[in-house]
Amino acid sequence: MSVFITGLFLLVGFRLFSLQVINNHFYLEKVAQRLRIEEIPAPRGEIVDREGNVLARDVETVSLYAYPKIIKDPEQTARALSQILKIPYTEVYQKLNSELSSVLIVKKAPATVCEQLDRIKLQGIGLVREYARFYPQAPNGSNLLGFVGTDHRGLEGLEFAFNKLLSGKAGYRISEKDALGQEIPTTIREIPPVPGKNLTITIDSTIQFFAERRLQEAIARTNAKRGVVIVNNPQTGEILAMCSYPGYDNNHFADYPRENWKNLATALLFEPGSIVKPLIMALALEEGVVDSEEEFYCNGSIKVGGHRIRDIKSHGKEKLEDIIINSCNTGIITIAMRLNPEKIYAYLKELGLGQKTALNLPGEETGILRPPKQWSGLSPAAISIGQEIMTTPLQMLVALSVIANQGVFVPPRIIKDSDSLSSLSENGTLANKRVISKQAAQKVLSMMEKVVQKGTGIKASLPGLRIAGKTGTGQKVNPDGRYANNKFVSSFVGFFPLPRPSFGIIVVLDEPQGEYYGGDTAAPVFKNIAQDIAVYSNIMPEDAEVKTM
Repeated sequence: MSVFITGLFLLVGFRLFSLQVINNHFYLEKVAQRLRIEEIPAPRGEIVDREGNVLARDVETVSLYAYPKIIKDPEQTARALSQILKIPYTEVYQKLNSELSSVLIVKKAPATVCEQLDRIKLQGIGLVREYARFYPQAPNGSNLLGFVGTDHRGLEGLEFAFNKLLSGKAGYRISEKDALGQEIPTTIREIPPVPGKNLTITIDSTIQFFAERRLQEAIARTNAKRGVVIVNNPQTGEILAMCSYPGYDNNHFADYPRENWKNLATALLFEPGSIVKPLIMALALEEGVVDSEEEFYCNGSIKVGGHRIRDIKSHGKEKLEDIIINSCNTGIITIAMRLNPEKIYAYLKELGLGQKTALNLPGEETGILRPPKQWSGLSPAAISIGQEIMTTPLQMLVALSVIANQGVFVPPRIIKDSDSLSSLSENGTLANKRVISKQAAQKVLSMMEKVVQKGTGIKASLPGLRIAGKTGTGQKVNPDGRYANNKFVSSFVGFFPLPRPSFGIIVVLDEPQGEYYGGDTAAPVFKNIAQDIAVYSNIMPEDAEVKTM
Protein backbone atom coordinates (compact mmCIF):
# COMPACT_ATOMS: atom_id res chain seq x y z
CA MET A 1 0.00 0.00 0.00
CA SER A 2 2.77 2.41 0.93
CA VAL A 3 4.48 1.69 -2.38
CA PHE A 4 1.22 2.57 -4.21
CA ILE A 5 0.79 5.88 -2.33
CA THR A 6 4.40 6.82 -2.91
CA GLY A 7 4.03 6.08 -6.64
CA LEU A 8 0.84 8.15 -6.79
CA PHE A 9 2.60 11.13 -5.22
CA LEU A 10 5.49 10.79 -7.68
CA LEU A 11 3.05 10.67 -10.60
CA VAL A 12 1.17 13.76 -9.41
CA GLY A 13 4.46 15.57 -8.76
CA PHE A 14 5.76 14.74 -12.23
CA ARG A 15 2.49 15.94 -13.80
CA LEU A 16 2.71 19.26 -11.93
CA PHE A 17 6.36 19.65 -12.90
CA SER A 18 5.43 18.91 -16.51
CA LEU A 19 2.65 21.51 -16.51
CA GLN A 20 4.55 24.28 -14.70
CA VAL A 21 8.05 23.84 -16.09
CA ILE A 22 8.42 21.52 -19.08
CA ASN A 23 5.28 22.66 -20.96
CA ASN A 24 5.10 26.10 -19.39
CA HIS A 25 5.72 27.92 -22.67
CA PHE A 26 3.10 25.79 -24.49
CA TYR A 27 0.35 26.62 -22.02
CA LEU A 28 1.27 30.29 -21.86
CA GLU A 29 0.88 30.44 -25.63
CA LYS A 30 -2.52 28.77 -25.33
CA VAL A 31 -3.60 31.37 -22.78
CA ALA A 32 -2.22 34.18 -24.94
CA GLN A 33 -4.15 32.87 -27.93
CA ARG A 34 -7.36 33.17 -25.96
CA LEU A 35 -6.63 36.75 -24.95
CA ARG A 36 -7.22 39.84 -27.04
CA ILE A 37 -5.08 42.80 -25.92
CA GLU A 38 -5.74 46.13 -27.59
CA GLU A 39 -3.76 49.27 -26.84
CA ILE A 40 -5.84 52.35 -26.06
CA PRO A 41 -3.82 55.37 -27.22
CA ALA A 42 -3.43 58.31 -24.85
CA PRO A 43 -4.37 61.75 -26.15
CA ARG A 44 -1.37 64.05 -26.46
CA GLY A 45 -1.45 67.27 -24.45
CA GLU A 46 -2.36 70.55 -26.12
CA ILE A 47 0.10 73.35 -26.84
CA VAL A 48 -1.54 76.72 -26.17
CA ASP A 49 -0.30 80.28 -26.41
CA ARG A 50 -0.09 82.78 -23.54
CA GLU A 51 -3.81 83.63 -23.96
CA GLY A 52 -4.94 80.01 -24.07
CA ASN A 53 -5.39 79.87 -27.85
CA VAL A 54 -4.83 76.33 -29.08
CA LEU A 55 -1.77 75.91 -31.30
CA ALA A 56 -1.64 72.09 -31.36
CA ARG A 57 -4.24 69.52 -30.32
CA ASP A 58 -5.32 65.95 -30.92
CA VAL A 59 -8.40 64.99 -32.91
CA GLU A 60 -10.02 61.55 -32.71
CA THR A 61 -9.65 59.31 -35.73
CA VAL A 62 -10.28 55.65 -36.52
CA SER A 63 -8.38 53.09 -38.54
CA LEU A 64 -10.50 50.39 -40.21
CA TYR A 65 -9.40 46.79 -40.65
CA ALA A 66 -11.11 43.97 -42.55
CA TYR A 67 -11.02 40.24 -41.74
CA PRO A 68 -11.62 38.81 -45.26
CA LYS A 69 -12.21 35.21 -44.19
CA ILE A 70 -15.35 36.04 -42.22
CA ILE A 71 -16.89 38.50 -44.69
CA LYS A 72 -19.76 36.70 -46.40
CA ASP A 73 -20.58 39.29 -49.07
CA PRO A 74 -17.42 41.18 -50.15
CA GLU A 75 -19.21 43.05 -52.95
CA GLN A 76 -21.89 44.55 -50.71
CA THR A 77 -19.37 45.31 -47.96
CA ALA A 78 -17.01 47.00 -50.44
CA ARG A 79 -19.85 49.17 -51.82
CA ALA A 80 -20.86 50.29 -48.32
CA LEU A 81 -17.31 51.09 -47.23
CA SER A 82 -16.57 52.87 -50.49
CA GLN A 83 -19.54 55.16 -49.95
CA ILE A 84 -18.75 55.92 -46.30
CA LEU A 85 -14.98 56.33 -46.65
CA LYS A 86 -15.01 57.96 -50.12
CA ILE A 87 -12.52 55.36 -51.38
CA PRO A 88 -12.85 53.77 -54.87
CA TYR A 89 -14.93 50.57 -54.81
CA THR A 90 -12.31 48.51 -56.66
CA GLU A 91 -9.62 49.46 -54.12
CA VAL A 92 -11.78 48.32 -51.19
CA TYR A 93 -12.98 45.19 -52.99
CA GLN A 94 -9.40 44.06 -53.70
CA LYS A 95 -8.51 44.37 -50.03
CA LEU A 96 -11.60 42.40 -48.96
CA ASN A 97 -10.48 39.53 -51.23
CA SER A 98 -7.01 39.41 -49.71
CA GLU A 99 -5.58 36.07 -48.57
CA LEU A 100 -4.38 37.72 -45.37
CA SER A 101 -6.28 37.17 -42.11
CA SER A 102 -6.60 40.97 -41.66
CA VAL A 103 -5.97 43.93 -43.90
CA LEU A 104 -5.91 47.72 -43.32
CA ILE A 105 -8.70 49.51 -45.21
CA VAL A 106 -7.93 53.08 -44.17
CA LYS A 107 -5.79 54.76 -41.51
CA LYS A 108 -6.85 57.72 -39.39
CA ALA A 109 -10.24 58.40 -40.96
CA PRO A 110 -12.50 60.98 -39.27
CA ALA A 111 -14.11 59.59 -36.12
CA THR A 112 -17.54 60.50 -37.55
CA VAL A 113 -17.50 57.39 -39.73
CA CYS A 114 -18.04 55.32 -36.56
CA GLU A 115 -21.71 56.33 -36.37
CA GLN A 116 -22.34 55.33 -39.98
CA LEU A 117 -20.61 51.98 -39.47
CA ASP A 118 -22.62 51.32 -36.30
CA ARG A 119 -25.87 51.80 -38.23
CA ILE A 120 -25.12 49.24 -40.94
CA LYS A 121 -23.19 46.79 -38.74
CA LEU A 122 -20.88 45.24 -41.33
CA GLN A 123 -19.58 41.80 -40.49
CA GLY A 124 -15.80 41.27 -40.53
CA ILE A 125 -14.90 44.94 -40.15
CA GLY A 126 -13.04 46.17 -37.08
CA LEU A 127 -11.84 49.59 -36.07
CA VAL A 128 -9.15 51.02 -33.83
CA ARG A 129 -9.60 54.44 -32.30
CA GLU A 130 -6.53 56.67 -32.64
CA TYR A 131 -5.50 60.32 -32.53
CA ALA A 132 -4.12 62.64 -35.19
CA ARG A 133 -2.28 65.91 -34.45
CA PHE A 134 -3.88 69.11 -35.73
CA TYR A 135 -2.41 72.61 -35.82
CA PRO A 136 -5.31 75.11 -36.05
CA GLN A 137 -3.13 78.13 -36.92
CA ALA A 138 -0.79 76.47 -39.42
CA PRO A 139 1.34 77.46 -41.22
CA ASN A 140 1.93 80.15 -38.58
CA GLY A 141 4.35 78.93 -35.94
CA SER A 142 5.18 75.68 -37.74
CA ASN A 143 8.97 76.09 -37.46
CA LEU A 144 8.67 76.59 -33.71
CA LEU A 145 5.97 74.01 -32.91
CA GLY A 146 7.31 71.19 -35.11
CA PHE A 147 5.20 68.07 -35.64
CA VAL A 148 4.68 64.43 -34.64
CA GLY A 149 5.30 61.23 -36.60
CA THR A 150 2.94 58.36 -37.41
CA ASP A 151 3.63 56.92 -33.95
CA HIS A 152 2.42 60.20 -32.43
CA ARG A 153 5.85 61.04 -31.02
CA GLY A 154 7.35 64.50 -31.50
CA LEU A 155 9.86 64.71 -34.34
CA GLU A 156 10.61 68.43 -34.62
CA GLY A 157 10.32 71.69 -32.67
CA LEU A 158 8.51 71.94 -29.35
CA GLU A 159 6.69 68.68 -30.11
CA PHE A 160 10.09 66.95 -29.97
CA ALA A 161 11.64 69.01 -27.17
CA PHE A 162 8.69 68.45 -24.82
CA ASN A 163 7.59 65.04 -26.04
CA LYS A 164 7.92 63.51 -22.58
CA LEU A 165 5.53 66.06 -21.07
CA LEU A 166 3.02 66.05 -23.94
CA SER A 167 2.86 62.28 -24.34
CA GLY A 168 0.47 60.41 -22.11
CA LYS A 169 0.54 56.77 -21.11
CA ALA A 170 -1.32 54.24 -23.26
CA GLY A 171 -4.10 52.14 -21.73
CA TYR A 172 -5.19 48.61 -22.60
CA ARG A 173 -8.40 46.68 -23.31
CA ILE A 174 -8.11 42.99 -22.43
CA SER A 175 -10.71 40.32 -23.21
CA GLU A 176 -11.00 36.60 -23.88
CA LYS A 177 -12.05 35.02 -27.17
CA ASP A 178 -14.39 32.09 -27.65
CA ALA A 179 -13.75 29.12 -29.96
CA LEU A 180 -14.89 31.20 -32.98
CA GLY A 181 -12.51 34.01 -32.11
CA GLN A 182 -15.32 36.29 -30.94
CA GLU A 183 -14.87 38.49 -27.91
CA ILE A 184 -16.62 37.29 -24.71
CA PRO A 185 -18.31 40.46 -23.33
CA THR A 186 -18.19 39.36 -19.68
CA THR A 187 -14.39 39.07 -19.78
CA ILE A 188 -13.63 42.63 -20.92
CA ARG A 189 -11.24 44.58 -18.66
CA GLU A 190 -9.86 48.06 -19.36
CA ILE A 191 -6.83 49.97 -18.07
CA PRO A 192 -7.63 53.57 -19.03
CA PRO A 193 -4.96 55.71 -20.74
CA VAL A 194 -3.35 58.69 -18.98
CA PRO A 195 -3.62 61.83 -21.16
CA GLY A 196 -0.51 63.94 -21.80
CA LYS A 197 -0.09 67.28 -20.04
CA ASN A 198 -0.80 70.59 -21.71
CA LEU A 199 2.00 73.04 -22.48
CA THR A 200 1.45 76.79 -22.25
CA ILE A 201 4.05 78.80 -24.14
CA THR A 202 4.90 82.50 -24.13
CA ILE A 203 3.98 83.06 -27.79
CA ASP A 204 1.23 85.59 -28.52
CA SER A 205 -0.70 84.27 -31.53
CA THR A 206 -1.63 87.74 -32.72
CA ILE A 207 1.97 89.01 -32.60
CA GLN A 208 3.08 85.77 -34.26
CA PHE A 209 0.60 86.51 -37.08
CA PHE A 210 1.99 90.05 -37.48
CA ALA A 211 5.56 88.77 -37.62
CA GLU A 212 4.76 85.98 -40.11
CA ARG A 213 2.88 88.35 -42.42
CA ARG A 214 5.55 91.06 -42.37
CA LEU A 215 8.34 88.55 -42.95
CA GLN A 216 6.50 87.15 -45.98
CA GLU A 217 6.06 90.66 -47.35
CA ALA A 218 9.78 91.38 -46.85
CA ILE A 219 10.82 88.20 -48.63
CA ALA A 220 8.54 89.04 -51.56
CA ARG A 221 9.99 92.58 -51.71
CA THR A 222 13.70 91.74 -51.31
CA ASN A 223 13.90 88.20 -52.78
CA ALA A 224 16.02 87.20 -49.80
CA LYS A 225 16.96 83.51 -49.57
CA ARG A 226 16.07 83.20 -45.91
CA GLY A 227 14.62 85.34 -43.17
CA VAL A 228 13.91 85.43 -39.44
CA VAL A 229 11.79 87.57 -37.15
CA ILE A 230 11.76 87.18 -33.37
CA VAL A 231 9.78 89.34 -30.92
CA ASN A 232 10.55 89.23 -27.20
CA ASN A 233 9.93 91.07 -23.98
CA PRO A 234 13.45 92.16 -22.97
CA GLN A 235 12.42 92.59 -19.33
CA THR A 236 11.12 89.04 -18.86
CA GLY A 237 12.92 87.18 -21.64
CA GLU A 238 9.59 85.84 -22.93
CA ILE A 239 9.50 85.04 -26.64
CA LEU A 240 6.31 86.52 -28.12
CA ALA A 241 6.83 85.49 -31.76
CA MET A 242 9.37 83.41 -33.65
CA CYS A 243 9.17 82.75 -37.38
CA SER A 244 11.40 81.62 -40.23
CA TYR A 245 11.48 81.68 -44.01
CA PRO A 246 11.38 79.29 -45.79
CA GLY A 247 8.66 77.71 -43.71
CA TYR A 248 6.10 74.94 -44.05
CA ASP A 249 2.65 73.80 -42.95
CA ASN A 250 3.07 71.32 -40.10
CA ASN A 251 -0.33 69.76 -40.88
CA HIS A 252 1.30 68.55 -44.13
CA PHE A 253 5.00 68.53 -43.21
CA ALA A 254 5.83 65.62 -45.52
CA ASP A 255 4.98 67.77 -48.54
CA TYR A 256 7.94 70.10 -47.84
CA PRO A 257 11.75 69.70 -48.04
CA ARG A 258 13.44 68.91 -44.74
CA GLU A 259 15.35 72.16 -45.04
CA ASN A 260 12.07 74.05 -44.55
CA TRP A 261 11.52 72.36 -41.16
CA LYS A 262 14.44 74.21 -39.57
CA ASN A 263 13.78 76.89 -36.98
CA LEU A 264 16.19 79.50 -38.35
CA ALA A 265 15.76 81.69 -35.27
CA THR A 266 18.15 79.28 -33.55
CA ALA A 267 19.66 77.43 -36.53
CA LEU A 268 20.79 80.28 -38.80
CA LEU A 269 24.43 81.19 -38.20
CA PHE A 270 25.65 84.53 -39.48
CA GLU A 271 28.29 87.18 -38.85
CA PRO A 272 26.18 89.83 -37.13
CA GLY A 273 27.92 92.90 -38.54
CA SER A 274 27.22 96.28 -36.99
CA ILE A 275 24.48 95.19 -34.57
CA VAL A 276 27.42 94.17 -32.34
CA LYS A 277 28.62 97.78 -32.02
CA PRO A 278 26.27 98.82 -29.16
CA LEU A 279 27.59 95.87 -27.12
CA ILE A 280 31.23 96.98 -27.60
CA MET A 281 30.31 100.57 -26.81
CA ALA A 282 28.63 99.50 -23.54
CA LEU A 283 31.72 97.54 -22.50
CA ALA A 284 33.98 100.49 -23.32
CA LEU A 285 31.87 102.77 -21.12
CA GLU A 286 31.82 100.17 -18.37
CA GLU A 287 35.60 99.78 -18.47
CA GLY A 288 36.13 103.53 -18.60
CA VAL A 289 38.25 103.50 -21.78
CA VAL A 290 36.07 106.20 -23.37
CA ASP A 291 34.46 109.39 -22.19
CA SER A 292 31.07 110.69 -23.29
CA GLU A 293 32.63 114.02 -24.24
CA GLU A 294 35.50 112.49 -26.22
CA GLU A 295 35.77 113.30 -29.92
CA PHE A 296 36.98 111.09 -32.76
CA TYR A 297 37.87 111.59 -36.39
CA CYS A 298 36.88 109.21 -39.21
CA ASN A 299 38.74 109.64 -42.52
CA GLY A 300 36.96 106.67 -44.11
CA SER A 301 39.29 103.86 -43.07
CA ILE A 302 41.55 102.57 -40.33
CA LYS A 303 44.68 100.41 -40.49
CA VAL A 304 45.01 97.54 -37.99
CA GLY A 305 47.91 95.07 -38.07
CA GLY A 306 48.70 95.81 -41.69
CA HIS A 307 45.04 95.48 -42.76
CA ARG A 308 43.02 98.47 -43.91
CA ILE A 309 39.35 98.37 -42.84
CA ARG A 310 37.10 100.76 -44.70
CA ASP A 311 33.97 102.65 -43.75
CA ILE A 312 31.04 103.37 -46.02
CA LYS A 313 32.32 106.96 -46.12
CA SER A 314 34.42 109.47 -44.21
CA HIS A 315 32.34 110.62 -41.23
CA GLY A 316 34.84 113.35 -40.27
CA LYS A 317 34.76 114.70 -36.73
CA GLU A 318 32.48 112.69 -34.48
CA LYS A 319 31.29 112.70 -30.89
CA LEU A 320 31.16 109.37 -29.05
CA GLU A 321 27.44 108.84 -29.75
CA ASP A 322 27.99 109.53 -33.47
CA ILE A 323 29.95 106.29 -33.72
CA ILE A 324 26.74 104.37 -33.04
CA ILE A 325 24.44 106.81 -34.86
CA ASN A 326 26.58 106.62 -38.04
CA SER A 327 27.58 102.96 -37.50
CA CYS A 328 31.17 104.08 -37.90
CA ASN A 329 33.70 101.24 -38.29
CA THR A 330 36.71 103.50 -37.71
CA GLY A 331 35.33 104.84 -34.43
CA ILE A 332 34.25 101.53 -32.90
CA ILE A 333 37.55 99.84 -33.92
CA THR A 334 39.49 102.67 -32.28
CA ILE A 335 37.56 102.00 -29.08
CA ALA A 336 37.81 98.19 -29.28
CA MET A 337 41.62 98.36 -29.61
CA ARG A 338 41.71 100.00 -26.16
CA LEU A 339 39.96 97.01 -24.56
CA ASN A 340 41.65 93.94 -23.13
CA PRO A 341 40.89 90.96 -25.45
CA GLU A 342 40.21 88.76 -22.41
CA LYS A 343 37.62 91.32 -21.23
CA ILE A 344 35.92 91.35 -24.64
CA TYR A 345 35.75 87.56 -24.72
CA ALA A 346 34.47 87.15 -21.15
CA TYR A 347 31.87 89.87 -21.71
CA LEU A 348 30.53 88.37 -24.94
CA LYS A 349 30.32 84.97 -23.22
CA GLU A 350 28.30 86.53 -20.41
CA LEU A 351 25.94 87.91 -23.04
CA GLY A 352 25.36 84.37 -24.27
CA LEU A 353 27.38 84.39 -27.51
CA GLY A 354 29.13 81.17 -28.49
CA GLN A 355 26.74 78.96 -26.53
CA LYS A 356 23.22 77.63 -26.79
CA THR A 357 20.44 79.62 -25.15
CA ALA A 358 18.33 78.38 -22.25
CA LEU A 359 15.61 77.42 -24.75
CA ASN A 360 17.75 74.50 -25.99
CA LEU A 361 15.44 73.94 -28.96
CA PRO A 362 16.09 71.06 -31.37
CA GLY A 363 18.67 71.97 -33.99
CA GLU A 364 19.87 75.03 -32.08
CA GLU A 365 23.36 76.16 -33.09
CA THR A 366 26.01 77.03 -30.55
CA GLY A 367 27.59 79.79 -32.58
CA ILE A 368 31.31 80.56 -32.82
CA LEU A 369 33.24 82.70 -30.35
CA ARG A 370 36.90 81.69 -30.27
CA PRO A 371 38.98 82.26 -27.10
CA PRO A 372 41.58 85.07 -27.21
CA LYS A 373 44.51 82.63 -27.50
CA GLN A 374 43.18 81.84 -30.98
CA TRP A 375 42.82 85.50 -31.95
CA SER A 376 45.09 87.46 -34.26
CA GLY A 377 46.06 91.09 -33.72
CA LEU A 378 43.19 91.98 -36.02
CA SER A 379 40.56 90.04 -34.06
CA PRO A 380 39.45 92.73 -31.53
CA ALA A 381 38.87 95.12 -34.45
CA ALA A 382 37.05 92.49 -36.54
CA ILE A 383 34.82 91.40 -33.64
CA SER A 384 33.86 95.01 -32.88
CA ILE A 385 32.27 95.25 -36.35
CA GLY A 386 30.65 91.83 -36.14
CA GLN A 387 33.21 89.71 -37.97
CA GLU A 388 35.14 86.59 -36.83
CA ILE A 389 32.14 85.55 -34.74
CA MET A 390 29.04 83.60 -35.75
CA THR A 391 25.74 83.98 -33.92
CA THR A 392 22.09 83.03 -34.27
CA PRO A 393 19.34 85.67 -34.50
CA LEU A 394 18.06 84.63 -31.05
CA GLN A 395 21.51 85.04 -29.48
CA MET A 396 21.81 88.59 -30.84
CA LEU A 397 18.31 89.61 -29.68
CA VAL A 398 18.97 88.23 -26.19
CA ALA A 399 22.42 89.90 -25.97
CA LEU A 400 21.16 93.32 -27.12
CA SER A 401 18.18 93.05 -24.76
CA VAL A 402 20.72 93.66 -21.98
CA ILE A 403 21.02 97.24 -23.23
CA ALA A 404 17.23 97.62 -23.20
CA ASN A 405 16.97 96.01 -19.76
CA GLN A 406 19.26 98.41 -17.91
CA GLY A 407 22.29 96.12 -18.06
CA VAL A 408 20.65 92.91 -16.78
CA PHE A 409 20.89 89.69 -18.79
CA VAL A 410 17.58 87.82 -18.82
CA PRO A 411 17.60 84.32 -20.38
CA PRO A 412 14.98 83.72 -23.08
CA ARG A 413 11.85 81.82 -22.11
CA ILE A 414 9.35 79.96 -24.27
CA ILE A 415 7.43 78.14 -21.51
CA LYS A 416 4.76 80.19 -19.74
CA ASP A 417 3.36 77.54 -17.45
CA SER A 418 5.58 77.33 -14.37
CA ASP A 419 4.49 73.74 -13.51
CA SER A 420 5.72 72.52 -16.87
CA LEU A 421 8.89 74.56 -16.54
CA SER A 422 9.85 73.07 -13.19
CA SER A 423 9.42 69.55 -14.53
CA LEU A 424 11.81 70.08 -17.43
CA SER A 425 15.43 70.14 -16.43
CA GLU A 426 16.53 70.43 -20.06
CA ASN A 427 15.41 74.04 -20.06
CA GLY A 428 18.66 75.01 -18.36
CA THR A 429 19.34 77.88 -16.02
CA LEU A 430 16.87 80.74 -15.87
CA ALA A 431 18.80 83.04 -13.55
CA ASN A 432 19.05 86.75 -14.38
CA LYS A 433 22.43 88.45 -13.94
CA ARG A 434 23.83 91.96 -14.24
CA VAL A 435 26.38 92.21 -17.06
CA ILE A 436 26.93 95.98 -17.26
CA SER A 437 25.93 98.93 -15.11
CA LYS A 438 22.58 100.66 -15.47
CA GLN A 439 24.38 103.89 -16.38
CA ALA A 440 26.36 102.33 -19.26
CA ALA A 441 23.22 100.60 -20.60
CA GLN A 442 21.18 103.83 -20.49
CA LYS A 443 23.87 105.80 -22.34
CA VAL A 444 24.01 103.22 -25.15
CA LEU A 445 20.22 102.94 -25.30
CA SER A 446 20.10 106.71 -25.77
CA MET A 447 22.60 106.42 -28.64
CA MET A 448 20.44 103.70 -30.21
CA GLU A 449 17.39 105.97 -29.97
CA LYS A 450 19.26 108.56 -32.03
CA VAL A 451 20.11 105.84 -34.60
CA VAL A 452 16.37 105.68 -35.30
CA GLN A 453 15.79 109.45 -35.01
CA LYS A 454 18.55 110.58 -37.37
CA GLY A 455 21.01 107.75 -38.08
CA THR A 456 21.19 104.61 -40.19
CA GLY A 457 17.93 103.26 -38.70
CA ILE A 458 15.66 106.16 -39.56
CA LYS A 459 13.42 103.91 -41.67
CA ALA A 460 12.39 102.14 -38.45
CA SER A 461 10.98 105.32 -36.90
CA LEU A 462 7.31 105.75 -36.03
CA PRO A 463 5.77 109.14 -35.18
CA GLY A 464 5.10 109.50 -31.46
CA LEU A 465 6.82 106.23 -30.49
CA ARG A 466 10.24 106.26 -28.83
CA ILE A 467 12.33 103.50 -30.44
CA ALA A 468 15.96 102.47 -29.98
CA GLY A 469 17.61 100.35 -32.65
CA LYS A 470 20.70 99.39 -34.59
CA THR A 471 21.27 98.38 -38.18
CA GLY A 472 23.56 95.61 -39.38
CA THR A 473 24.92 94.65 -42.80
CA GLY A 474 27.30 91.70 -42.74
CA GLN A 475 29.24 90.45 -45.75
CA LYS A 476 28.99 86.71 -46.32
CA VAL A 477 32.08 84.57 -46.78
CA ASN A 478 32.67 82.71 -50.04
CA PRO A 479 33.80 79.06 -50.05
CA ASP A 480 37.37 80.31 -50.70
CA GLY A 481 37.31 82.11 -47.33
CA ARG A 482 37.15 85.62 -48.80
CA TYR A 483 34.32 88.05 -48.19
CA ALA A 484 31.86 88.20 -51.10
CA ASN A 485 31.15 91.57 -52.65
CA ASN A 486 27.56 90.71 -53.52
CA LYS A 487 26.24 88.56 -50.66
CA PHE A 488 25.06 90.18 -47.45
CA VAL A 489 23.03 89.44 -44.33
CA SER A 490 20.94 92.49 -43.44
CA SER A 491 19.54 92.99 -39.97
CA PHE A 492 17.87 95.36 -37.58
CA VAL A 493 17.35 95.08 -33.82
CA GLY A 494 15.05 97.50 -32.06
CA PHE A 495 13.25 98.08 -28.75
CA PHE A 496 10.16 100.08 -27.79
CA PRO A 497 8.54 101.92 -26.13
CA LEU A 498 11.35 103.77 -24.36
CA PRO A 499 12.41 104.39 -21.61
CA ARG A 500 11.59 100.81 -20.39
CA PRO A 501 10.99 98.77 -23.55
CA SER A 502 8.58 95.89 -23.27
CA PHE A 503 9.09 94.76 -26.87
CA GLY A 504 12.25 93.79 -28.74
CA ILE A 505 12.34 92.75 -32.38
CA ILE A 506 15.14 91.35 -34.53
CA VAL A 507 14.75 91.11 -38.31
CA VAL A 508 17.36 89.16 -40.31
CA LEU A 509 17.30 88.85 -44.12
CA ASP A 510 19.81 86.53 -45.79
CA GLU A 511 21.03 87.71 -49.20
CA PRO A 512 18.42 90.33 -50.09
CA GLN A 513 18.61 91.33 -53.74
CA GLY A 514 19.00 94.96 -54.81
CA GLU A 515 19.19 97.11 -51.68
CA TYR A 516 21.08 95.22 -49.00
CA TYR A 517 21.81 97.65 -46.16
CA GLY A 518 20.03 96.72 -42.95
CA GLY A 519 18.66 100.26 -42.70
CA ASP A 520 16.99 99.91 -46.13
CA THR A 521 15.73 96.33 -45.94
CA ALA A 522 15.32 95.12 -42.34
CA ALA A 523 14.48 98.42 -40.60
CA PRO A 524 11.19 98.91 -42.53
CA VAL A 525 10.12 95.39 -41.54
CA PHE A 526 10.74 96.28 -37.90
CA LYS A 527 8.71 99.46 -38.34
CA ASN A 528 5.69 97.59 -39.74
CA ILE A 529 5.71 94.98 -36.97
CA ALA A 530 6.21 97.64 -34.28
CA GLN A 531 3.25 99.57 -35.67
CA ASP A 532 1.08 96.43 -35.61
CA ILE A 533 2.08 95.71 -32.02
CA ALA A 534 1.62 99.30 -30.87
CA VAL A 535 -1.98 99.32 -32.10
CA TYR A 536 -2.67 95.83 -30.75
CA SER A 537 -1.16 96.65 -27.34
CA ASN A 538 -2.75 100.11 -27.06
CA ILE A 539 0.62 101.84 -26.81
CA MET A 540 -0.26 105.51 -26.97
CA PRO A 541 1.90 107.89 -29.04
CA GLU A 542 3.72 110.46 -26.92
CA ASP A 543 1.85 113.34 -28.58
CA ALA A 544 -1.58 111.69 -28.31
CA GLU A 545 -4.23 113.93 -26.84
CA VAL A 546 -6.33 112.62 -23.98
CA LYS A 547 -9.75 114.22 -23.97
CA THR A 548 -11.59 114.65 -20.69
CA MET A 549 -15.25 115.31 -20.22
